Amino acid sequence: MIVGCNRAYLKEVGRASSNEIVGQYLFDAFPSSPDSASYRLLRRSLDKVLANHEQDHIAVIPYDTSEPGQPPNMRYWSATHTPIFDRDGVFRYILQHTVDVTELQRLRERGAHELFVEAGVLHRARQVQADNQAINAERELLRDMFKQAPGFIGVLAGPAHTFIQANDAYTDLVGGRELVGLTVAEALPEVVGQGFIDLLDAVYASGEPYIGKQVPVMLRQAGEAAPSKRYIDFIYQPILSEDGEVSGIFVQGHDVTEQVEAERMQSLRHRELGHRLKNQLAMVQAIVNQTIRASTDLSTAGSTIAGRLQALSRAHESLITGTTGLTSVGEIARTTAEIHDHGSLQRFRIEGPPVEIASRSALSLSLILHELTTNAVKYGALSNENGRVHVTWDVAGDEDTRRFTLVWREVDGPPVSPPSRNGAGTRLIKAGLAGTVSSDVTVSFDVTGIVCRIDADFASMGEEAD
Repeated sequence: MIVGCNRAYLKEVGRASSNEIVGQYLFDAFPSSPDSASYRLLRRSLDKVLANHEQDHIAVIPYDTSEPGQPPNMRYWSATHTPIFDRDGVFRYILQHTVDVTELQRLRERGAHELFVEAGVLHRARQVQADNQAINAERELLRDMFKQAPGFIGVLAGPAHTFIQANDAYTDLVGGRELVGLTVAEALPEVVGQGFIDLLDAVYASGEPYIGKQVPVMLRQAGEAAPSKRYIDFIYQPILSEDGEVSGIFVQGHDVTEQVEAERMQSLRHRELGHRLKNQLAMVQAIVNQTIRASTDLSTAGSTIAGRLQALSRAHESLITGTTGLTSVGEIARTTAEIHDHGSLQRFRIEGPPVEIASRSALSLSLILHELTTNAVKYGALSNENGRVHVTWDVAGDEDTRRFTLVWREVDGPPVSPPSRNGAGTRLIKAGLAGTVSSDVTVSFDVTGIVCRIDADFASMGEEAD
């Protein structure tokens, strides 16, 4: 429900008086089909603020602000929704701050030359370069639009690519460095060897735009000694003078690092989920086969299988969710073993002093033992009737240099040999224990069976990650 607005808001949305919208439901004042992208974007942002009581941003949203019954007036907006609390800390309102970025969006979609000519940007850019005259009201408005745009925007002049304009998003992208008045090479020396100067030279020489998608770039941030990797979507659009010659380059884009990282993590999770599912199915099959072979009647076999699958479920849940606080190494080892021996531990010998470790290291150790157990079921000591597994651990050394060691040893299994290539499970095992200062995992293929040795700094194994 709209409870108030200022004159600037009324002007932006084309309303003469606050009486036209105050007191109305937002989507009655500005109708939009619930199936439209405009409605979904705006509704999702408002719902996030309602649910989380945290500020939310919409980079660009198309929205029709025409009055009911009037011709459509589609504009592009950048919006920020901020929760407002009363003096008792109770969430009461949402402050909506909007900026009309229609001209900037059209500039991106239709190409720079047409809109630059329409808006007089080329003329103003030449004035800035020629005599640095006082900024008139129209240029000040354009500069405000540049400054507040959600994506990074810059205007480069001449073949040396000198910054004559750069907005706040551009400055934030490069760690707060000064840009205006410097060439790209002077302002951002770390990009010289990354091909971006060559791209700018090519656009300036050819007059053809260049569009990059999820392009990696190493940029130095404030307080960082070395550059860090970011990913950007961007366009280099040539600026043409009235005689058709290239006089500069318009740069516009977005930092999409979080999106790229999220997509990468999702891909990793999908691959890991496939690997986990494959291993789980293999373990279920092994449990059923081994139980039936060892049982004298189907009733007993059914009960045993049910108990073992329940143990598998508990271990699987632990692998997904991790643990909180400190976890016993013995409990981790026994949980893994119970999957196959249903509490009897007849095929496992588990020995070691009482040792508790933090959640990240505990989860890593669970994953490693899980992989070793799966491999033992498929190919090692647990794939036949006589094989056994010994799991032992200890902590040794001075107070400041104590080391944790765990040894997984398979005996009486079939002959084993190193795999022809390292799969996801082998890589996971050799990755070591997360959250530790140092850790090392070695796997050897002895005549008697696989031996895996884990060695890690013990002090850091008990520290929770920040």
